[in-house]
Amino acid sequence: MKIKIDELKNLSMKTLEKIGFSNEDSKTITEHLVSAELCGKKSHGIVRIPRLKAQVEQGKIKTISDDPGIVKETPISLHVDGKFKTALVVLDWAMNKAIPKAKKNMVCFVGTKNVGPVSGMIGYFARKVAKEDLILLGFNNSPAGLTPQGSKESLWGTNPFTVGIPTNKTDLPIILDMASSRMTFGDVMVHVALNKMLPEGTSLDKEGNPTTDPKKASEGSQLPFEGRKGSGLAMIVEILAGPLVGSKGGNTVPGAQWGSFFVLLNPELFRSVKELKNDVEKMIQELKNSKKQEGVDEIFYPGEKSGKKMLENLKTKEVEVVDELIKQLKEI
Repeated sequence: MKIKIDELKNLSMKTLEKIGFSNEDSKTITEHLVSAELCGKKSHGIVRIPRLKAQVEQGKIKTISDDPGIVKETPISLHVDGKFKTALVVLDWAMNKAIPKAKKNMVCFVGTKNVGPVSGMIGYFARKVAKEDLILLGFNNSPAGLTPQGSKESLWGTNPFTVGIPTNKTDLPIILDMASSRMTFGDVMVHVALNKMLPEGTSLDKEGNPTTDPKKASEGSQLPFEGRKGSGLAMIVEILAGPLVGSKGGNTVPGAQWGSFFVLLNPELFRSVKELKNDVEKMIQELKNSKKQEGVDEIFYPGEKSGKKMLENLKTKEVEVVDELIKQLKEI
C-alpha cells in the first residue's frame, strides 16, 4: 500500500515509543528505517520494528536514555561503548562525533562495542558521511548467520562492507553497501512477511541443509556470495568489526554481536574535494557513456538507483509499504 511519508514516520515514532525507546532515540531510529524504505531497501526498513520489540523484550537491547560511553578518544579516533543500546542509535551518535574530527584532523577511526541489535542499512551512514564531503569505509559484524565456504556451521555474520564517496551531486553520492552473503537476513525477513519462497542456493536450515523456506532460513544461515570470495570478505569484516574493537569473533571470541569499525577520510589529506569530485564525475560519465550490452538501457554507478528512488519518493511524499507490516505496527 502507498502511505504518506509523514504518516509512516508518525506511526513508527509512536510504535517505538510504545516499545520503550525515548522520543529522541525513536526519532533517530525512524529516520534510519524510513530512509531504507525510501531507498527501496525493504529488508532494512520498518520490517525491523517488530524484531526490535522482541529484542527489547528479550533484554538484548537497552532502551536507557543515556548516551553511549567513550572508552578511549584521541584527535583521530573514537572507541565507543554502546551500553547495549541499538546500533541504529549508537552508530548515528558516533558518526555525529566522528565527522567533525575527520574534517579537522583529516581522518577518524571509529570502533564500537557492547552494542545491541541492529546496525540497519550501513549505506545510511555512508550517505551521511559522503554528504559532508568525506569518504567512509565501513565494516560491521553481526550474530552468526553465514556459513563459510566448505562448512556446514554458521560462524560469522552476513557482515557488510560499505563505502561512501562524495560526488558533484550531493544527494547522489557513490554508495557501495554489500553483504558478504548472497542474501541478507533482512531479505529473509521480508520473504517471511510475504510468505514468499527464497531463491535456490542462498540459504541453509539449522541443520545445514539447503532450503528455500524463509522460516527455516531465518532459523538457519545464509551462504556467502561467490563462494570463497564472499567467505573471505566475511571473515575479514568479522575480525575488523569484532576482535579489533572488542566485539565478538565467530562463536569463540566473546563479545556483543554488533561490532563496527569505520574509517572516515577527508580527501583534503591528498587534494581538494573539488578536484576529487571532478575526477569522480569523469569516471561516472565514462561508465554511463560506455558501450552497453544488449538489453541494457542505462548503466548505474553504486548507490545511484537507490539514491534516485529516494529522491523520487521524497518528491511524491509517499512510499510503498507492505500492508502486513503496517498492520503489525498498528497492533503494537
